[in-house]
Amino acid sequence: MDEKGKGHAEDLEIYMLKETHIVELEPIESESYILDIGGGGEGIIGKLNGSRVISIDKNPRELEETKNDSLKIVMDATDLKFLPGSFEVVTSFFTLMYIENKTHARIFDEANRVLVDEGRFIIWDLKIPERFSTERFFAVKLEVSIPDEIISTGYGTKWEGKAQDIEYFKDLAADRGFQVLNEWSEDEIFFLELQKKS
Repeated sequence: MDEKGKGHAEDLEIYMLKETHIVELEPIESESYILDIGGGGEGIIGKLNGSRVISIDKNPRELEETKNDSLKIVMDATDLKFLPGSFEVVTSFFTLMYIENKTHARIFDEANRVLVDEGRFIIWDLKIPERFSTERFFAVKLEVSIPDEIISTGYGTKWEGKAQDIEYFKDLAADRGFQVLNEWSEDEIFFLELQKKS
């Protein structure tokens, strides 16, 4: 973190990581619908898998701005309105960083409930350190590469009380009935593919 800076956003009270991080994605394998938590905004998972995705977001405006073929539903990830075992795959693409840490366990419980046995919960997210500067927000620039498109974007969240990293989520996963199938961590971003224990 010592080599990172605030970028052009310092007047907005944002600590912006200077490096643009690259995420390369391919369509997600699933024989049924994919539930995408926080699927508004750029709607990356909906762009990948189109009408096979159910995108949920608490904020209707985020869903209205999304340009993809997913089914968009206003819904709280802590209270999913689906029956147990409804999905083979649940995704979260840089969404958990926006949610209070005390709420993460409930989201993991709900993801576990709506997944079939051995279903997958796939997470991409941002490593956020304990707040060490006066800026109120912590942010990263991303270049997301999907088939036929490169999306340049950025994600930022309120910094106070939001410290998280891959180990934090691995511990949470183990406590909520998941095992780790795949993982990677590169600089300030990380990936987890979790599987619901049968």
